[in-house]
Amino acid sequence: MLAAYAWPGNIRELRNVLERAVVFGKEPELTPDDFPESIRAAAGGTAVLSGLRSLEQIERDVILQTLEATRYHISQSAGILGISRKTLLEKRKKYGLQ
Repeated sequence: MLAAYAWPGNIRELRNVLERAVVFGKEPELTPDDFPESIRAAAGGTAVLSGLRSLEQIERDVILQTLEATRYHISQSAGILGISRKTLLEKRKKYGLQ
């Protein structure tokens, strides 16, 4: 599945996807469900259209999940998300994740 995806973001995108899969994975081993739909679709799957959310809702949820997974360690969360510490603090304020 990972080999079938084009990786337009190169190694940075691969690293971020793997880090997120490890942090948010529910099983001891990674499964296709731990990866974004775009990567699963590249391997021959189909995109799921039910339960669509806005980009802001998705961003808020991902930030919240990352903060919870790191026990609100700001620098570590920012690194996993691939954003600066300052940007994460601004997004926390924007989404009311204090």
